[in-house]
Amino acid sequence: MGSTVSLRSRNTATGDAQSEYDAATSETILRYSAVNLDEDFTGPGFSTLATSATAGCAWIKKTVQTGGTPSVGPVANAAGGVIRLSLDNTSEKQEATLYAADVLNWDMTKSAIFEARISNHVLPTTNVEIVFGLQSAWIDGPDNASYYAQFQQSASGVVNFRTKDGVNTLSNASAVTLVADAFHIFRIDARDVTNIRFFIDSVEVSASGQMTFAATGANAILQPYVSVYKPSGTGVGSVDVDMIQVGINRS
Repeated sequence: MGSTVSLRSRNTATGDAQSEYDAATSETILRYSAVNLDEDFTGPGFSTLATSATAGCAWIKKTVQTGGTPSVGPVANAAGGVIRLSLDNTSEKQEATLYAADVLNWDMTKSAIFEARISNHVLPTTNVEIVFGLQSAWIDGPDNASYYAQFQQSASGVVNFRTKDGVNTLSNASAVTLVADAFHIFRIDARDVTNIRFFIDSVEVSASGQMTFAATGANAILQPYVSVYKPSGTGVGSVDVDMIQVGINRS
């Protein structure tokens, strides 16, 4: 017999329900937002991801290489659906990215919440950077994006959290170090843009007022984004993405 979901409710300070989550895993089961994305990467539609904006495809992949074989694609017969992004040890610039084809729909000023269930299949080694969260349009190198609210790893299992809003670029260490093939629930809560909150397995890793997001208007509208990148060298790294959820209000 499989396990059962033990539901708990996340509420506002005034008692309004925001979401229902599994107390055993911290995963959100039901989100109360006017606009929602709930992606589990299941079914044959992910067997071959498009490489440019394509009707009917919410996600595309981007790989960058000269002679190596970085990859973005489904893990065969993975329960619940898993997309793996991997670099190989060819000495060259490489990238493996899963994103929304630069279709920016998710407004950080409208109580945005990003959540993902992610595992390092291979921990990033020298010169490899991994990011996941919300970001503006694709650009060469994750640090060069104009705007973002993300979790980040740089050449290790240590998880950092960061924001970039056109005014400030902020980055802090979470004191959480991942091991290979262990899934965790990562959540970014932007209901208060003067206090962006970052959680790993429902434990807040940010401090009050530590992270902010000052961008407004078109600059605040981002896309879900997961990337493994190296500018050169033989470093390797790989992430498994089991689920991505995003929610915003309409106003």
